[in-house]
Amino acid sequence: MYKEIRSSFGAVLVTASLVSAEVSVNFINSTLAPNTTNHLDMLILWFSVDKTGNVTMDASSSSGEQIVRDAVDAWDGPVGTVSYSKVFNTTFLLEVNGVGGSGLKLTNHGGGGLGVGGQSAWRIDSPGFEFIDVMASLNTGKVCFRSVKWNYRAAEAPVSMTLTGPLGSLTNNCPSLAGTWDLSGRELMIANNEILRFSNVFPGNPISGYALAGFSFDIIDGSLSTPLTVGSAPDSAVSERRPLCRKTADAIRF
Repeated sequence: MYKEIRSSFGAVLVTASLVSAEVSVNFINSTLAPNTTNHLDMLILWFSVDKTGNVTMDASSSSGEQIVRDAVDAWDGPVGTVSYSKVFNTTFLLEVNGVGGSGLKLTNHGGGGLGVGGQSAWRIDSPGFEFIDVMASLNTGKVCFRSVKWNYRAAEAPVSMTLTGPLGSLTNNCPSLAGTWDLSGRELMIANNEILRFSNVFPGNPISGYALAGFSFDIIDGSLSTPLTVGSAPDSAVSERRPLCRKTADAIRF
């Protein structure tokens, strides 16, 4: 069940035909030894967009361990397409950091994923204390998230994933040990230097966590927006102009 902090907005006239553009990032790995967790330090996801919107990713870690750098390098290659033509022939990046624990970790548990060192090194747990932050760096547009995947969810207690962005928070129950949360139409987006924060619902059980297995997104036109005020939310709540986060081409009018 969704627990959302959001407001309604007016009807929208879409003047362009629908398209399906999506970049998928998966934190799987095949090079780590079984049942190990490894320190990533900072994770940088560098994306290069060609003249038609095809996207290639170059992932890197500042880890001092070669086995960890090898696991991250295995993610390099084509990762999908974006629909916003103003980012064609450009680059952008996402910076991923662990917050509140002993650093960002990569595990092979459940097929692979990111966690924060602390209660369980391969999970985001310890509600209100451990987080993973994803910060965008791009010259134009906004990163509009389509889905989030989790792995290796704690079996000991109910787990709920909370996503906090500049406009508020969304919370979703994670009913299985691994799964995908569809965010289509949820208007969850970040612009340049803004952060999407992954956490467990607070307050909650300290051992009820999950590994971040990946996410997908598109780049949209951040200038096509409407004023929207959002109420209080953990760590972030502001009033700002909010663009649509739909699977559409560039031309959208209100």
